[in-house]
Amino acid sequence: MDVLELELELVRPASTTCSSPSPASIFSTAGHHHQEPGFVSSEALERWLGMDDSMLDDGPLLEDGGDEASQAPGNEERLSGRLPAAPPAPKRRGRKPGPRSKGTAAVTHVEAERQRRDKLNRLFCDLRAAVPTVSRMDKASLLADAAAYIAQLRGRVAQLEAENKLAAAAAAAAPVQENLEVRMVGSEAAELRLTTAARHAPARFMLALRWLDLPVQHASVCLVGGMTVQNAVVDVPAAVLRDERALRAALLHRLQQTG
Repeated sequence: MDVLELELELVRPASTTCSSPSPASIFSTAGHHHQEPGFVSSEALERWLGMDDSMLDDGPLLEDGGDEASQAPGNEERLSGRLPAAPPAPKRRGRKPGPRSKGTAAVTHVEAERQRRDKLNRLFCDLRAAVPTVSRMDKASLLADAAAYIAQLRGRVAQLEAENKLAAAAAAAAPVQENLEVRMVGSEAAELRLTTAARHAPARFMLALRWLDLPVQHASVCLVGGMTVQNAVVDVPAAVLRDERALRAALLHRLQQTG
């Protein structure tokens, strides 16, 4: 607070300075001229009184130009104790680098095009192996031969479907020839032989025997010249069916219903 005491000594009245030693004589040294003390305004004194020690120790205080210096932008921030705001950081332009997987390098356009061509070559090799006859080895000829072969296969499939439909219609229109032989073996057993060209003949024969409640003891099936020959030995528990004619009539009636 030495500076503040010095200013207080400077602003004392002239009457008091006459009786006491001059402040200039205290701070002056031998061999120097006598300096006249300066006077400061009351506003500067009030401002100095409101400052703390750290602000007084920063540097010399101005007397006459104190108001103008305090109004400068830099001095206002210094007196208020706030630091000047830092300038904003410059924005970096350009695309941000994207995340990259570790251990694998980014596939370039040249590498992607090379992989695509390799895949097409493999597919052409598979197509060349599937086509039975190839006129030339270039890709255009290979595609033309493959298209012709596919058209040929479609025609063959259509022909087979038409033949199948004609065969099914002919088989449905023609009467089914079935020859059933019945021979009684003992009083409660019978030997049966069915010869037919109908479809699913074994299934139809077994279904008819089950419907008439005739347990099967032995059965065999064979195919001779497009005709199905079935032999079976069954039990005849019902007394009504123990006659050969009655048993044959009942079996033929049931076979016609299942056909």
